[in-house]
Amino acid sequence: MKILYGITKSNFGGAQRYVFELATEAKRMGHDVAVLSGGQGALVKNLTKEKIKVIALNELERDISIAKEFSSFLGILKILREERPDVFHINSSKMGGLGGLAGRLAGVRKIVFTTHGWAFNEPRPLWQKVIIKFFVWLTILLSHKTICVSEKTRRDVEGWPFIKNKLIIINNGIREFNLTPRTDNSFTVGTTSELHRVKGLDILLLAWNKFVKKHKAVLIIFNEGGERKNLQNMATNLGISDSVVFKGFVDNARSFLSGFDIFCLPSRSEAMPYGLLEAGLAGLAVIATPVGGVPEVIESGVNGVLVPVEDAETLFSTLILLAEDEDLRKRLGANLKSSIQENFSFEKMLENTLALY
Repeated sequence: MKILYGITKSNFGGAQRYVFELATEAKRMGHDVAVLSGGQGALVKNLTKEKIKVIALNELERDISIAKEFSSFLGILKILREERPDVFHINSSKMGGLGGLAGRLAGVRKIVFTTHGWAFNEPRPLWQKVIIKFFVWLTILLSHKTICVSEKTRRDVEGWPFIKNKLIIINNGIREFNLTPRTDNSFTVGTTSELHRVKGLDILLLAWNKFVKKHKAVLIIFNEGGERKNLQNMATNLGISDSVVFKGFVDNARSFLSGFDIFCLPSRSEAMPYGLLEAGLAGLAVIATPVGGVPEVIESGVNGVLVPVEDAETLFSTLILLAEDEDLRKRLGANLKSSIQENFSFEKMLENTLALY
C-alpha cells in the first residue's frame, strides 16, 4: 500500500511518537510510506534518519489563523493529488479536519483519523467546547474510520449522530526499550509530560513544595512546551527551584526513566498517554489522575495510585506514602509492567491498525 501519515506539529510528543513508530514499521514491512507534517521539528529529524519521506507544510501550525488554514488546506489537497495514497492516516485536530476534507475531495480510498485526546475535555470556556465538538463531529464524519485510543475516548462521542459505526478502539501500544543504568542515588520523582497546562504540572509543583519540606529529593521534568517559563517562575516563587530540574527535550528521554523512583502524571485531560505506558514498562510506581484512558491502565492500589484532578494535597500525601514504602513502590511497578506487557503491545496495535487500512 501507499500510506501517507499526516500530523499538525512535528515536535515529539505522544501523537508524533505514534506516527513515527507506525510509519517506520509500515516501511519495514514493504509499504510505500510518507509523512506530512507542519514544521521541521524532532519528528522530521527522526523520520529522516529512518529514510522515510517527509513532506513539510510550514504554514500548518496549532494556532488558529484563517489565512493559514486556507493555505494549509490547499497545500494538503495539492499533496494528496500528487502523492495519490491508498491510505491517508491523519492525526491531531487540525490535520484531522483539514486533512479529512482534502482527502474526500482528492478521492482517497481510505481516510483514517486517530484521536489522541479530545480538546473539548480540556479546561476551556463552554463556547469553545461547543465549537470544538462541532468540528470534531465533522472530522469523524469525513473519515472512513476513527481510531479511539481508549474506551473512554470512544464513549465521549459514541452517542453523536451518524458516527457510531465509524469508531473503533485500538489502544496505543509500546515495545520494550533499553534503560540507561542509574548513576544517581538521590530520591527522584519525575515526568516526561509535554509542558502544557492540560498536563497539570502546576499541581505537581504545589505538591512538591510540601513534599521537599519533609524529604530530600529532586523532581526531574523532561520535555518542552508553552508552559515552561510559567512553571519555572512558579518553582522560583515557591522557593523550590533548587530541587526542580527542567531537562527540556531530550532525545529518547524514556531511557532515563531508570533514574526515577516515582513517575507522576497529574493531568487534567488525557486519552492514552505514552508516558504512562513507558513508565509502566520501566517498572515504575506511578501516581496519575483518573482522566481519559488512564483508569483503563491503572487500578488504584494494585498497579499504581490514582489521585483526584487538581488535588495537590492528595498528590502530596501519596508522594509521602510511596516515598516511605519501597516495597509498595516495587509491587506497584512490577504489577504495572506485567499489565503493560500483556495488554498494550505494539504488535497488537500495529496488526489492528494495518487491518483497518
